[in-house]
Amino acid sequence: MVREFEYKGETFRVTAHGIAGHEEIFIVHIEADGMEGGEISIDRMTEENDTNAPLQDIVVMLCDRLIPERGIEVSNPNGPFSWRQGNVQFAVHDGVQERH
Repeated sequence: MVREFEYKGETFRVTAHGIAGHEEIFIVHIEADGMEGGEISIDRMTEENDTNAPLQDIVVMLCDRLIPERGIEVSNPNGPFSWRQGNVQFAVHDGVQERH
């Protein structure tokens, strides 16, 4: 899964693969100019974590680590987590990649 979301007024992208509770999860901050900023990840198969926690909880936990680690000045410190429609550059179906 590759999906964008907003948290604390900032845009991030999550890439997650694996089975529920045992995913590899990568978070990237999308800066105001659309460029990729800081990133953080967790391998839920090997790193200590609550394997019963929903993906969204792990995503928020990672963002809460990434924001101070990279000195990200959030635009809305009380902004909630919400999934958003992202800017899809490529669609993959049946192993064939097409540019949109």
